[in-house]
Amino acid sequence: SAIALFATGAFAQDAMNGSAARIGVKAGVNLSRIHYSGFALASQLNDYTKDNVGYNITVFGDFGVGKNFFIQPGISLQNKGTKLEGSFPAGTSTITGNAKIDVMAIEIPVNAVLRIPAGDAGAFQISAGPYVSFNVDGTNKTTVTSGPGSGTGETKSDLSFGNDSGDNLTSTDFGANFGLGFRMNNGFNVGANYGLGLTNLVPEANRTNGNKAVNRILGFTVGYSF
Repeated sequence: SAIALFATGAFAQDAMNGSAARIGVKAGVNLSRIHYSGFALASQLNDYTKDNVGYNITVFGDFGVGKNFFIQPGISLQNKGTKLEGSFPAGTSTITGNAKIDVMAIEIPVNAVLRIPAGDAGAFQISAGPYVSFNVDGTNKTTVTSGPGSGTGETKSDLSFGNDSGDNLTSTDFGANFGLGFRMNNGFNVGANYGLGLTNLVPEANRTNGNKAVNRILGFTVGYSF
């Protein structure tokens, strides 16, 4: 009907020109890993690092501040981590196996979003902004397939967060997000996001010789804004 067409057009116009304020939700898949530097085996660690598959769920605001320009603060549950598969020296022996680090984090991003209209279909989105992330839970699962300790099955331990020598990772991570996506005029959206961790995840008490570990996260999402 003419009323429906008018309403759809008004929704699209508000969404593009910055006059609308909306709430949205999105969820998807994370491919995350930790990048190492400064360690004696940093190059080897990075070669053995694989993507850890996790998930993300985000509730966000969408506030227009100018034509085609928006600010999107949010709160997010992020499943991050890393995987390692390879062989490592252990005294006079070599251990071959794998490890999977799973981290659950509460993340608060604030992104600036530029929308580039694409006719009646919707608009392309380019976004960037900072985030702060709080690690709240995590596990480390290891399996030794050959060498000392092989055949003992999977070993699972809880991660501890902080800056003491007994901690595994820092409790807080700061970084930057960069994203590309497409938002349809009916409110549905798809996107890809790259999270560049800037905080050294090695607890302060364990930092020697410039050793450093940082998050690298590629995420894919689908969502809807109301």
